[in-house]
Amino acid sequence: MHLLMLRIKAAWHAGKVVAVLFLDIEGAFPNAVPKRLIHNLRKRGIPRKYTKFINNMLWGRVTTLKFDGYSLAPIHIDNGIGQGDPLSMIMYQYYNADLLDIPSNKDEDTMAFVDDSFMLVIADNFKEVHKMLADMMGREGGVAEWSTSHNSPLEYTKLALMDFAHHQSQKHRLPLQLPQRTVKPATNTKYLGVIFDQNLNWKAQQAHAVKKGTQWAAQIRQIAKQTWGVMPKYARRLYISVALPRALYAIDLWCTPTQSNYPGPRAIGSAKVMRQLSTLQRAATTAITGGLRTSPTDALNACAFLLQSLLNINKWCHRALTRMATLPREHLLHSMVNRKNTHKVIHHCTAIHHLLD
Repeated sequence: MHLLMLRIKAAWHAGKVVAVLFLDIEGAFPNAVPKRLIHNLRKRGIPRKYTKFINNMLWGRVTTLKFDGYSLAPIHIDNGIGQGDPLSMIMYQYYNADLLDIPSNKDEDTMAFVDDSFMLVIADNFKEVHKMLADMMGREGGVAEWSTSHNSPLEYTKLALMDFAHHQSQKHRLPLQLPQRTVKPATNTKYLGVIFDQNLNWKAQQAHAVKKGTQWAAQIRQIAKQTWGVMPKYARRLYISVALPRALYAIDLWCTPTQSNYPGPRAIGSAKVMRQLSTLQRAATTAITGGLRTSPTDALNACAFLLQSLLNINKWCHRALTRMATLPREHLLHSMVNRKNTHKVIHHCTAIHHLLD
């Protein structure tokens, strides 16, 4: 997600626009062909002893359907790579690796995380980027040919087209014409659990995160009554282990930390969403401690043994930046995070620029 944001902001800095087509593969894991997987593994240089192990693991499998006390005869399974198996995540990375070879120039790009993949194109206007996207879908060795050869049909009704442009841009957004259907550009779409909008202002994602955290805080309040319910230490553990990770998921991407303990209207950073997250934590600490609604927020945090909301957000962002800074040199984010002049970017700053600053 950080790589996608970096590509978009770099294109904006050059005065161009970006179109991204998010693919939806129908039955990705069950439709995978083991023979094609073994071929891709050998193509990528995986040692034969590993490919032989995977081939033996996927060969000769059967399943049985049982309902109302009646069992069907065993059914042989020809396709699929075992969805739910931890090894299946790694195997599918190799299964769709050919998608990454489709781009033919620097203005085309493809990224994939397991079965979540997208096509990215950069050009001067949306008419040109849509033409390039259609070419990537239909060219020889393109997405359509990969879909046929890998038994991975695309769900064309669920394709999401995003035309990314700066909010001050006046360039007209056009629908994408594909042989199968016409795909209209969406204002926002969800990718890997985060809502991307066409201007990258993250308002939809911030509202979604606050709503999700508020729902969890309300559920904790329902089960942590003063006279019955779970004990305060278990309510606190539930908030830390479930509610916070759900609300602060990928917060280093969509929230800019502020340097003020009590951000006001003129504070630098995502002041509004931070105030909302502080209100969310106040509701949770009230439920954990059983305090009154008029209790001071700092006292509630202290009694619940919780960090102040703003400090907690800074902690999550700092942890994410530390992970990115310690990535190996082969990782695509390594050069960006460790570049000396990254923090000097003024226009079209990404989340990494703000974190480094």
